[in-house]
Amino acid sequence: MESNAFPWLHALADEDTYEFLDEVIRAAQDAGTHTAFLGRVDQLVAQHAPSPALPHGVSP
Repeated sequence: MESNAFPWLHALADEDTYEFLDEVIRAAQDAGTHTAFLGRVDQLVAQHAPSPALPHGVSP
């Protein structure tokens, strides 16, 4: 799946993509405030987005 908001989404398996999007929708419904929703989206992205690759020779 291609997404401008989540460009890494195409790298996930379909099941993982649908799980992530379902969690985003539930977060929008449950959040209560824009700030709470954005905080929850940040948490979801941290859980689901692949870690960025480090340049060759650089260790974490």
